[in-house]
Amino acid sequence: MQIAICDDIQKELETIRAALDTYAEAHPELHFDIDEYAAAIDVLNAVEKGKIYDIALLDICMPGALGTDVAEEMLSKSPDMGIIFMSTSDEYAVTAFALNATHYLLKPFSQEQFNEALDRTVKKTENQVFISLDCVDGMYRVCVTEIVSIESQNHYLVINLSSGENLRLRMKLSQMFEEMQNYSGFIKVGASYVVNLAFVRKISGNSLEMFNGVKISIPRRSSEEVQKIYMDFCRKEALK
Repeated sequence: MQIAICDDIQKELETIRAALDTYAEAHPELHFDIDEYAAAIDVLNAVEKGKIYDIALLDICMPGALGTDVAEEMLSKSPDMGIIFMSTSDEYAVTAFALNATHYLLKPFSQEQFNEALDRTVKKTENQVFISLDCVDGMYRVCVTEIVSIESQNHYLVINLSSGENLRLRMKLSQMFEEMQNYSGFIKVGASYVVNLAFVRKISGNSLEMFNGVKISIPRRSSEEVQKIYMDFCRKEALK
């Protein structure tokens, strides 16, 4: 699991790392790759360059950006990332849980409280589903929830990921869609696209607008059906 820790106070950063090391020692079945950051901008720069994390432990009040703002940017690249916020007050708790944080730790916290937060977050992360893609430049292991859309281009498919990376493989769109139907939220739009509804920002008229700014045309004959499927998907997500 890729883990990011961010706190602008060095002593607090060391405390979090020590608690994480203690947790890791008690769970030898898990493997953590840990990056430590002393500034919010450093995390944002790493994410902008394509770094993806499974879990982020973020201080709330930091110079330059709140931890909630950092989390929002990270989630745009990796929607299923587990987030643990840490703060000396519960002032930002409502905002934190609106971002679907798995835990909100008040400082100072005990090892027992930290373990509880990690247990919950690791469980969420372990529930992620990965698929293997035999791409033109090698084999990739991709988390299903990182797939934004799949586009047919001539005899190839382009897999657009939330990190901004694009993968190319030789396969028919119909074959790929058959595979993606095993997972929630994927819909075929026209003859050229399979779309992950979790990344749809807006649907209007005959087009879908994705979170990455890409607009996808919806064939007029299937516009009503696509809109209904999207609304049903949103209702189910809201009830989770």
